[in-house]
Amino acid sequence: MDSFELENRIRELVEAAGFRLLQAFWKPIRGRHQLRVVTDAEDHNITIDECANLTRAIRDFLDSYPHEFPDYRLEVSSPGLNHPLAPWQYRKNIGRTVAVQYHEEDAVRTWQGELVAVQGDSLTVRQGEETREFGADVIRQVLVLPPF
Repeated sequence: MDSFELENRIRELVEAAGFRLLQAFWKPIRGRHQLRVVTDAEDHNITIDECANLTRAIRDFLDSYPHEFPDYRLEVSSPGLNHPLAPWQYRKNIGRTVAVQYHEEDAVRTWQGELVAVQGDSLTVRQGEETREFGADVIRQVLVLPPF
C-alpha cells in the first residue's frame, strides 16, 4: 500500500467517525515508524475519548495488514494551539483570541485580537476598538492564542 492509498484509507476512517483529517504522516522514531494523525471536528473540539475511539479504528485497520505494518506507533490527536487553522475551522473559533499572519505590501505582518466574524474564508478580528477584515487572499495563517 503506497502512502497515497494509506492516507485515503485513514481519511475514510476519520470521516466515518464524523471528523476531518488535517494531517497523516509517517515519521521515523527510535528505529520504528510512527503514524501521526491530526484530526478535528467541524462543530466542537475533539475530545480525548473521540481520539481514543479513532485510534482503535485506525489500529484495527493497520493490524489487518501485518506484513505492511509490522512494527509501528500510532498517535491520533487534535491539532493543538501551534497548528494553523484551516479555513473550515474559523467559524468554531469565533470569540477566541487569534493571531492572523497576513501579507501586506511586501511584508508578512501579524494582527492579534478576538475573532468576531467569518464570511467564507475571510475573517473579522477586533483588537480593542479597532476592527480589521482579512480576505483569504492575504491570510498566511491563523493561530488560536491561549487565554491567560
